Amino acid sequence: MKMRRWHRWFGLPSAILLGFIALTGTLLHVDMIRLGQKPPGSDHGIQAPPRKLPSDAELEAMVGTLAATARSETDFAVRSLQINLDATQVTLVAAEGLAPGSKQIKIDARTGKRIIEPPRPADFHIVLQDLHAGYTFGWAGRIVSLLCGIALVVLSVTGFQIWWDLRKRRKNREFFWK
Repeated sequence: MKMRRWHRWFGLPSAILLGFIALTGTLLHVDMIRLGQKPPGSDHGIQAPPRKLPSDAELEAMVGTLAATARSETDFAVRSLQINLDATQVTLVAAEGLAPGSKQIKIDARTGKRIIEPPRPADFHIVLQDLHAGYTFGWAGRIVSLLCGIALVVLSVTGFQIWWDLRKRRKNREFFWK
């Protein structure tokens, strides 16, 4: 009976939050269907052939250009330098880190000029993703999202324990779906 009480107290408040996460997750899937998007990794389209690796002199010039631009134009500590050969143009990136969303500058390797990409518009799908992950609410949203995950684990364990105790008391120990 004690497990039932724990299950009930975790279940009541977390049902609202988990319901919100389930709703936004469902809306994300509906939006992906509406836009005709496919899940990540399911696109096996024809890719451009890989570029030939630049010579040592070209690489040295690229790194020199990138380092000079990073020293003069960044207001953050550069922790990574990248050469992207897979884009439509060879790009050089100086970044604060490798995590998505970290500060970075992008440079065209051929001209040495900085590439300024316009910010992505806040369309419905991106807003839903931020709501679903809790990013809209800052650190508080991330903490609530983590607590929802922990609550789901606790509810699973306590629910299984309740089912197991009830199953042991019955004469007929069949599974519930039979």
